[in-house]
Amino acid sequence: MTTHLAGDAIVRHPGQPAATPEGVSGYPPGAALMTAAGLESLRSELGRLRERTGVEVAHRLREARPYGDGANNDEYHAVREEQMVLQARMASLEETIARATVVDPGDAVQGVAAIGSTVWVEDLASGTTTPYLLTSAHQPIGPDVISAASPIGRALMGAVPGTVATVDLPNGRARSVRLVDVETGARGRGDLEAAA
Repeated sequence: MTTHLAGDAIVRHPGQPAATPEGVSGYPPGAALMTAAGLESLRSELGRLRERTGVEVAHRLREARPYGDGANNDEYHAVREEQMVLQARMASLEETIARATVVDPGDAVQGVAAIGSTVWVEDLASGTTTPYLLTSAHQPIGPDVISAASPIGRALMGAVPGTVATVDLPNGRARSVRLVDVETGARGRGDLEAAA
């Protein structure tokens, strides 16, 4: 469930992108938000995996076949299992690339939470305010990073200071937060390339 204060500029509803009072919508549902560098990184990984599966794994399968027939050939089954893991990762990358929406942190509107922004978030239960870097879904995260794909990240994307959201977390609990401040673009914490 999502709540808001009377003076909030953005109203949040579960499962919907950010919307301003004027009705301007945010990102399409299910979009994989990332920078151009992040998309290129995924494409590069997919290319490497395709090459590895097509050449190295196929060669290892040919080498393992003479070691025995059927269920007695452990080496062959180990290579087949590795091949299936690689194919699953490739399918995941292909699906993510197909859903990719490229976001340029340099084009972000000042004061609106976007990838590459530093956001100050107040936890309404504890009253603590903490700064976080808002990053794309496929970047490494840490204690001071919020992924745009996380429930809180999705609630913050496109938000302005004063926005209050109650987010249902994967562990079944709900967390209410208020966006206190946003520094966008070159004013945001760290190098924007870190948000790629």
